[in-house]
Amino acid sequence: MIDNKPHYTKKKRKSIIEFILVIIIITVLMKILLDLFFSQQENITHIAFVGLAQSFTSKVNVIHGQWLMDKQPDIVILSQLNNKEKQYVNVNRLGWIDTNQTSFACHHIWQQTLAMPLQVATSIVIAIEIKNNDIKSGRLCRYSLVNGQSFDYRSDTGKVKQVN
Repeated sequence: MIDNKPHYTKKKRKSIIEFILVIIIITVLMKILLDLFFSQQENITHIAFVGLAQSFTSKVNVIHGQWLMDKQPDIVILSQLNNKEKQYVNVNRLGWIDTNQTSFACHHIWQQTLAMPLQVATSIVIAIEIKNNDIKSGRLCRYSLVNGQSFDYRSDTGKVKQVN
């Protein structure tokens, strides 16, 4: 009778080494993919935020145009195509999106304008009102990401300006 134990032990050792090599290769590939994903995440957030600023600007102008066509009401009513749902937007006496709320006013303006949470991709948008003595009738809202990227909205002129 021939003893197969040394051959079986060699095979088992070889299988364990192959298994460990496969695990190492998979780990290295996962690390590369995760690094690539996280390096692109900031770029994706930047592009998405720029797009939101452009959408914000467009919506502000649409609402102001509707205000002019509706003979300057206090609330602009927007209808959506193929949808019976209406959106009610508060505007100031100049026809720009604004609110009578004193706390979280810029948050409320964001909600009226974009109808979405203060978030871009996985980043939270910070909405703050900046006190500015040059603005006599209206407010200055700054919408910022943690990375410093931001845009301002002036409710006295309707201007949206990219800060960074």
